[in-house]
Amino acid sequence: MHLCAILFCILWSAACTENSDDYELMYVNLDNEIDNGLHPTEDPTPCDCRREHSEWDKLFIMLEDSQMREGMLLQATDDVLRGELRRLRTEVGRLARSLARPCAPAAPTPDELLQASYDAGHDAGRRPSVGAQRPEEVGRALDAVLRELRQTRADLRSVQGWAAGRWLPAGCETAILFPMRSKKIFGSVHPAASMKLESFSACIWVKATDVLNKTILFSYGTKRSPYEIQLYLSSQSVVFVVGGEESRLVADTVISLGRWTHLCSTWSSQRGHMSLWINSELMATTVGVATGHVVPEGGILQIGQEKNGCCVGGGFDEALAFSGRLTGFNIWDRVLSNEEISETEGAESCNIRGNVVGWGVTEIQPHGGAQYIS
Repeated sequence: MHLCAILFCILWSAACTENSDDYELMYVNLDNEIDNGLHPTEDPTPCDCRREHSEWDKLFIMLEDSQMREGMLLQATDDVLRGELRRLRTEVGRLARSLARPCAPAAPTPDELLQASYDAGHDAGRRPSVGAQRPEEVGRALDAVLRELRQTRADLRSVQGWAAGRWLPAGCETAILFPMRSKKIFGSVHPAASMKLESFSACIWVKATDVLNKTILFSYGTKRSPYEIQLYLSSQSVVFVVGGEESRLVADTVISLGRWTHLCSTWSSQRGHMSLWINSELMATTVGVATGHVVPEGGILQIGQEKNGCCVGGGFDEALAFSGRLTGFNIWDRVLSNEEISETEGAESCNIRGNVVGWGVTEIQPHGGAQYIS
C-alpha cells in the first residue's frame, strides 16, 4: 500500500514537470511569433526614405542658385558703382569750383566755364608780358582740364547706359523674370475690373533677351476670339492687335535686347483709332481698325505667352514665349493723353497704375519657373 502511494507521487510529479515545460515552450513560441525571429538587441534595417530629385527639381535648384549669385554680384557691382559715381561727382565739383574763380561769374555750365577760361588763357598768351611762358602754361593746363572734364562726362554717360540695362526702370521695385523660352513659363493676370472695353490703353516695361518672329508680351482672348488683344515683338517691328489678327498696327522699329524699353498702345472703338508709343515717342498710328468693336469680357489675360485656343487647358507654343523681364504692366479703360503717356515712362513710372490692371495691385501669378525679382 505504501509502495503504491510512493509510485503515484512520483508519476504525479513527472506529469506536473512536463506540463510546466509545455507552458514554457508555448510562451517562448508566442514571443518568437511576436518578435518575428529577431533578437531584441538587433537593430532593424533602416529605411532610406529620401527621394531622388527630378530633372525639373534640379533645374529649379540651378535657377535659384544662379539668381542668388546674380543678386550678390549685382549688389557688389552696385556698391562699387555708387562709390565711383560719388568720386566722379566730387571731382567734377572740385574742378568747377577751382575754375570758377578766374572766370566770369555768369557762366551757367562747367563746359562754358572751361571754354571761357580757355579763351581767356589764349588772349593772355597774345598780350605782351614779362613772363612769356606763363600764359602758354595756363593755356595748356586749361586744355588738359577741358579734356579731362569731357572724358569724365563721357564716362558718366556710359555708366548711365550700363545702369539702364542692368537696373529696374525708375520708380519700379519689382519685375517678373522669364528665365527661358518655354511653353510652361508664363504669367496669369486677374484684372480688377471688367475687360469689356470700348477703348483702352496698355503700357508695359520690357527687357528682352531674345526676339523671334512673334514674341508675346501680353495677350487677351476668349474661346471664340483668342486674339482679342495682343502686343508682341518681331525681329524688325512691334505689333499691336485688337479684335483679331487681321486688325493690327505695326511699328517698324527694332527693340534693343538687354535694355529696358517702354511700350504703350491705345485703341478707341469710336473711330478705330490705334497708336503705338515707344519710350514716349509716337511710332505708329492709324484709324479705321476694329471700328465699333467691343472687347468681350470673360477671357484670359496672360503675359509672356498667348492662349491660342487650340487645346483644352493650355495651347501654348514655345516659339511664342517671351524670355527676359517685364514690369510696370497697366491697363486703363480709356485712351491716355500724350502727357499721361509720357508720365508713365517718368520717374514715378510704376507708381502710376491702371484702373483695369494696376502693377503692384492687380494679382499677377507667375507659372512654370517665372518669378518676381527686385
